[in-house]
Amino acid sequence: MRAIATDGWNSFWHFFFGFAAWYIPLITPLFILYQLKDPYEKNILIDLSEFFIGLLIPVALKIKEAL
Repeated sequence: MRAIATDGWNSFWHFFFGFAAWYIPLITPLFILYQLKDPYEKNILIDLSEFFIGLLIPVALKIKEAL
């Protein structure tokens, strides 16, 4: 299994789709279904982690804004 953020543009898109999912929630189930089309792929956990880290960025910004 590879490390987080070491897959170049592929990692960028996972973070980007995670970030965009905060504003367009339909992206989340679509991304998860896309990842699960090959559930035995060795980097699925990393890909989903990158997505959810990207999703946490706008959440953290909203929390900081509320303080």
